[in-house]
Amino acid sequence: MTHPLLPAYRVVPWFSPRLWGTKDLSSFYPERGAESEPIGEAWLTADRCPVPVNEAAGTLGELVRHHGSHLFGSHARFDEFPLLVKFLFPQDRLSVQVHPDDVYAAARGLGRGKTEMWYVVSAQPGARLGVGLRAGCGLPELEAACRSGRGAEVLNWFTVSAGDTIYLPAGAIHAIGPGVVLCEVQQQSDNTFRLDDYGRRDAQGRLRELHLEDGLAVARPELGGRVTTGLGPMESGLLVESPYFRVSRLLLKAGEHHFLPGGVLRVLANFGADARLEIPGESEASSILRRGHALVIPAGSLGVTLAGPAEVLEATLPGA
Repeated sequence: MTHPLLPAYRVVPWFSPRLWGTKDLSSFYPERGAESEPIGEAWLTADRCPVPVNEAAGTLGELVRHHGSHLFGSHARFDEFPLLVKFLFPQDRLSVQVHPDDVYAAARGLGRGKTEMWYVVSAQPGARLGVGLRAGCGLPELEAACRSGRGAEVLNWFTVSAGDTIYLPAGAIHAIGPGVVLCEVQQQSDNTFRLDDYGRRDAQGRLRELHLEDGLAVARPELGGRVTTGLGPMESGLLVESPYFRVSRLLLKAGEHHFLPGGVLRVLANFGADARLEIPGESEASSILRRGHALVIPAGSLGVTLAGPAEVLEATLPGA
């Protein structure tokens, strides 16, 4: 379908099954019942995500193809939506893994690389993330550990709490433990090299594939880790700025308003309670951004106002 030009577009999440995921998403998506298989990720801005408009639905990819200049501005060109924003719901640990950069991915015919960041939405006591290698460990130790199914033992693990930010440039070795909910902003790519998956098997009983040769070729143990933003626990502000995205946190109290001007592409990802928006041409009753959903504000928009109370992440392209 051809979408009309609007000041903002709500995007319906696409849910990705993962063996380490959860069968209960009710805290974020109360409309969903018990899952038939574990859901690990809710993709908010994948090209396949539906974009309902006027009781019909196209996809975000179609919106890019038909109205790219409205989304990105007249001087920007993208063949797909450039940012993938998603929520992760691990109930088991993820593999030890690493992502390629743009150069390596292109050379291997994989498209683009994958730089990402995590924002910790919630964390159970003792929940941990692993980024980089322990002191004294290098790639030889990583390879030996992964070949013996002990890859997680050589990672640098640290406990996290809600509000923590972690930056993972391409090449950063990492893993995720259970008991967290993360909001991730990344390049639009699903390129992952598994270094160690602890001998896990897929639904057909086959050992899951590892990618040690490629993974060790791109791994850079010194990269990535916890980001100190200088923000207080209830403050809005910039979290991460990278060559691929800029991510800020917006925390508004009841009665507060924050205007998001047009001129640049913006993605709002709501990790709190349902938030209210003031969008030109929409009634107050319909202007809700639900928890676990995203709003895409085009560069061609005149702007949108976010009304408190609200807890959202704002992702833009670099330089915005």
